[in-house]
Amino acid sequence: MAKKRNVILDAPIQFGHDKATQSDKDMMEFESMKLMLMTAMAEMGISPEEYAAFLADDKSLGEQRERILSMSDDLGFGSAPLREVKDARAMPDADKKSLRLKVQMKDVTKPPMWREIVIPADFNFSQLHHAIQAVTGLENCHLWQFQRQAYDPGLPIGIPMGDEMGFGLDDCTHDADVSPVTAFLAKKGDKLEYVYDFGDDWIFTVSVLEVMERAGEVATCTKWKCDFQPIEDCGGVWTYLRLREAFCAPDKLTSRQKKELAENFGFENFNTLSAWVDDAMMDIEYVNERLADIPESGRIED
Repeated sequence: MAKKRNVILDAPIQFGHDKATQSDKDMMEFESMKLMLMTAMAEMGISPEEYAAFLADDKSLGEQRERILSMSDDLGFGSAPLREVKDARAMPDADKKSLRLKVQMKDVTKPPMWREIVIPADFNFSQLHHAIQAVTGLENCHLWQFQRQAYDPGLPIGIPMGDEMGFGLDDCTHDADVSPVTAFLAKKGDKLEYVYDFGDDWIFTVSVLEVMERAGEVATCTKWKCDFQPIEDCGGVWTYLRLREAFCAPDKLTSRQKKELAENFGFENFNTLSAWVDDAMMDIEYVNERLADIPESGRIED
């Protein structure tokens, strides 16, 4: 598999919601509870954007995280029964076709952040997940799902809880490992939303631009807009936008602004913060190496 680029960190990354200092167990529990909360809110008509605006303040996010975690034992969310996992059928000639898809991050404009990819039409959703991870610079560290709209409970496509890796969704209607992409993305204009990391809430719209003759046996990234990519565990889209704005013209920042920015993100100095941000920039060669490494099963073993 393609090697990760080096990330230079002289200090631990610490954010207002203290996410970087949580244990893996706490983080998994938080994400599981957050998923259930977001799904419940979707049923009540509360959008992810409305909830994200409420949580934009670090204090609010910290308070909500503690409330969510405290609910787990009392409500027994971790033992919720699984929904029946349904079968899904691919288009008849999927093995002879490719899909040209647009993957666009929600809530990011001027400029928007999107990637255009071409994938074999017989990909399953686990393979599409890894393709999206590759073209956005993410590293497959958290839970994820595809839905018609983010947190809409009607169609969760993901890895069911209880798989051999002990990692997955409590409520899942379609197993991503065996559900073909063309069961739901089969013609121009078809769309789904992809949610990654139920703590940071990265949400991408995945839309079909074209169904075409087979272009190859591996996925490729053909076009993109905005080199600055999401950063794992940075705090989500609001932190992403804050960093992007600051680094679109770093020479215009005063010494005091640079110092405060570095301190806010847990770095000893601005140069180290800059190196961290530089590593999040689009590298098309590295992206296509990752795309070429996606296995037929969709599972990438550590």
